[in-house]
Amino acid sequence: MADLYIVNATSLNIRSSAQVEENNQITSIPKGHVISKIGVAADESWWKVLTIKDGQRLEGFVASRFLEVAPKRIQGIGWFKEQFKSKIEAAIVGTPFSLDMLTAIALQETYYIWGNLYKKLPVDEVLKLCVGDTLDTPNRSAFPKNKAALLSVTKGDEMFKIARKALVDLGVHVEDYKKVADSYPNKFCHGFGIFQLDLQFFEKDPDYFLQKRWYSFDNCLSKCTKELNEALKRAYGSGKTALTDTEKVYVAIAYNRGSVDFSRGFKQGFRDSSGKYYGEYIWEYLQLAKSVP
Repeated sequence: MADLYIVNATSLNIRSSAQVEENNQITSIPKGHVISKIGVAADESWWKVLTIKDGQRLEGFVASRFLEVAPKRIQGIGWFKEQFKSKIEAAIVGTPFSLDMLTAIALQETYYIWGNLYKKLPVDEVLKLCVGDTLDTPNRSAFPKNKAALLSVTKGDEMFKIARKALVDLGVHVEDYKKVADSYPNKFCHGFGIFQLDLQFFEKDPDYFLQKRWYSFDNCLSKCTKELNEALKRAYGSGKTALTDTEKVYVAIAYNRGSVDFSRGFKQGFRDSSGKYYGEYIWEYLQLAKSVP
């Protein structure tokens, strides 16, 4: 697992050798900058590290006393990239999407689940538990608004059993979901997979849900990139081959809410209880993901 730290000094020099010399400084990095420890020098107070500065990956040596263990979310990003980087990079060839963009989406959608589980459970078990969103009417307008709406469609009864069990299983690990499962027998999960495919797509692709395909990262990734490509067309039309960070956020907003209104900036998509919007979180997490080697 990636061994991640942040700088706890005002600034820290990265050097080409494990000692202070007049001409061996490669660059300096500011307080809070993320580095990955990749080795220890003969003088164990010096570490060999990898970092990203101005979009470039750099290796060198730093004095370890100026580092502290990175915060939990940064550690989670390191795990996510370590586990899924190669698959994501293969899947986005020929698209304007990036590893960091998909990392940001996974952070926003399900980090609150996998961020607490990846150190305790195997990857396959973590993926199975990436479910959520129990909101129903009057707080949900999309299909299925409630249990009755789900039961009204073909195989809806089978889907309810799966979605209900997903809620109960998640409740074993997440107390808030246990409370919902225990208190509301008609509640069930509406979001499935590490990138959260919503149950509103059940009638369009029932087998994805009924066959529990979200258990597989490959299936989740395929669905995510497909939906992102469709969101890209809704936001910018056809033929867009590159995206700025700002444009990536707008595509993610279209992925989340179905459309994007450029006049509203990042204050679009799901808004949480703090008043912060999906788009604002994606921007924050995209920048954070870009900082993690």
